Amino acid sequence: MKQKKRYFFSVTEEFIMNPEYKGYRGGRIEVHDRESENPYADYEARFTIPEEFYDAFREVFDWKESDLMPMIVWNYEKETDTDK
Repeated sequence: MKQKKRYFFSVTEEFIMNPEYKGYRGGRIEVHDRESENPYADYEARFTIPEEFYDAFREVFDWKESDLMPMIVWNYEKETDTDK
């Protein structure tokens, strides 16, 4: 039998109502730590990505396991009307 890895990932899509994000899909990646006694996700990260990437993005993380926690850090600031 295959040994389970420490972290288990699931992707949950969240509805985007803001018309400024037309063409995007978003949600969260939930991370369950098998070494934790917490019955809920121990960590979660929210994302918004172009809709043409969503299915491939979900394929990478949804229902996958790893002994390593992924680390993605983007420092992104959206230009506002006052910045122009």
